[in-house]
Amino acid sequence: MSRTLAACLASALGFACGDPPVVQPIPFNHQIHLGSVGLQCDACHERAYTHRQAGIPRVDLCLGCHAGDVTENPAALRHVELLRRRGAEGREVEWKRVYRLPRHVFFSHRRHTELGKLECSACHGDMARLAAPPERPVEEALSMDGCMDCHEKLGVENECAWCHR
Repeated sequence: MSRTLAACLASALGFACGDPPVVQPIPFNHQIHLGSVGLQCDACHERAYTHRQAGIPRVDLCLGCHAGDVTENPAALRHVELLRRRGAEGREVEWKRVYRLPRHVFFSHRRHTELGKLECSACHGDMARLAAPPERPVEEALSMDGCMDCHEKLGVENECAWCHR
């Protein structure tokens, strides 16, 4: 798929064609946290099974594991030090939103994860393989066609009013 086509597909998700990739202030490594350490998505995105929005990790949550030295990797240590400074200052990391749905679309993480029993990877892809944060949403999963295809595959009705407000 061409870069232009991918960018235009992303526009359906709230990004304008040609928007630059999302660059996070800390290059969070999902591969290490999910794969090597063995955390589950809701260890950091605490509300993924209980609320409409999954939420982003708070500094105090990160410091629960990173208060002590957990790595000898110099690059990782710089990021841990940034977390510690933010915590000491009472400030959060300014994570940048990657997934945006149009205002008229309603989506509930709880409805899909807890009630629908979907794995996070059904919409977000295999995050455990990513050594760097995603720069864009998974276009196929969060398009109207992607949602409708998934509903059809799982035998769930495609009622317009469930998602469109």
